[in-house]
Amino acid sequence: MNENYIGRQPIINVKAKISAYDLLYRGDEHRDNNGFTAAVINNLLGSMETTLGKHIGFIRVNAEFLSYEVINLLPKEKMVYALLAETEIDEALITRMAELRAEGFCFALNDCIYTEENAEKYALIFSSISYIKIDMIQSDLGLLGKKIATFHNAGIEIIGTKIETHDVYELCRSIGIDHFQGYFISQPNLIKNSTFSPEQEGVFRLWNLLQGDSEIRDLVDAFQKNHAISLKLLRFINSAAFALKNPVSSIEQVLTLMGRDPISRWIMLMMFSESQGSSEKRVPLLLMVVQRTELMSALIKIFNPAASRIELSTAYFVGMLSLIHLLFHMPQHEVLSKINVAPEIESAVVNGIGLYGELLDLVRSIEMFDIESIEVFLHQKGLSYTQIEPLINQVMEKVNSFEKAMEE
Repeated sequence: MNENYIGRQPIINVKAKISAYDLLYRGDEHRDNNGFTAAVINNLLGSMETTLGKHIGFIRVNAEFLSYEVINLLPKEKMVYALLAETEIDEALITRMAELRAEGFCFALNDCIYTEENAEKYALIFSSISYIKIDMIQSDLGLLGKKIATFHNAGIEIIGTKIETHDVYELCRSIGIDHFQGYFISQPNLIKNSTFSPEQEGVFRLWNLLQGDSEIRDLVDAFQKNHAISLKLLRFINSAAFALKNPVSSIEQVLTLMGRDPISRWIMLMMFSESQGSSEKRVPLLLMVVQRTELMSALIKIFNPAASRIELSTAYFVGMLSLIHLLFHMPQHEVLSKINVAPEIESAVVNGIGLYGELLDLVRSIEMFDIESIEVFLHQKGLSYTQIEPLINQVMEKVNSFEKAMEE
């Protein structure tokens, strides 16, 4: 490997709102923990706003790193230095952490396996840390549950990591975990016998009309018969998230001036934005959709700089529809059966077939920070990471801006 990779994975709080990003780094020239962290800091110095937006970031460190002056380069209010769990706890470390804590630095314990033995070991630095990231796969959750109140009384927040399923997530919530990180965020929480609401059925019908050959007047008439949906859509389109120069006042105006694709995108995005009810709970899923659709649209241009409107639209909808099962808590094929999608899109979403399917696999690898899969794909296509890194940074900026606008 001869390229540097930096990624971020969201940490969410009990309200399902992003509270921080865990920063990940891989690079050939930085193999020890100190080089790893120095490389992350070097990258952040030039891209703090892009990488973190309004959130704080967690960076893994070891004891030796805490003695380096480089720790003073980043703003204290934006960074949490997560001490590696295998670090030896000695008097020098305890003293150094206490000094830095007094200066305003923030610390966490990274991916701790919580047992009686480890609890006793790590207790020596609890007075200097603000967060404990706990491995939910290997830890004694019964013991942890009994100690949560003690941590909270000491001003320490618990982050559950490696949460793979919604069942484990619900267990973590029940014992008082404060924040959550893991694959469960991008997995559906399937509900047996779940059905579509009348409004969702109405959106599907409108979306299918937009994908067909209906005349503009027929589309306008269909929207006018769904007055509630039309009003919601117009409010959504005119929100700060889209920053339109001139607010639109009718569906006919959107269809006439902008065409079917934009309104098809907006009507689905509107459903994602309302998927969890409150504005706080809807944000992580909506941001996943924005990130995935923007990455798909950007990556298709790498393979075809002269991509047509139809090709760009196909890439966008593959990204969006690959997440639609998270919106409805249903198996993917059940949701897609309600929507009029082209065979090429369905094959890409369900089976990863074709160029769009390959791009979707690449996007998922980027999201999961699966460096090996990214490199295999790029090698097969004769590409380098430096060709896609600017696109990833641009998409992160768009996601940050969208999140900010959605909360205004």
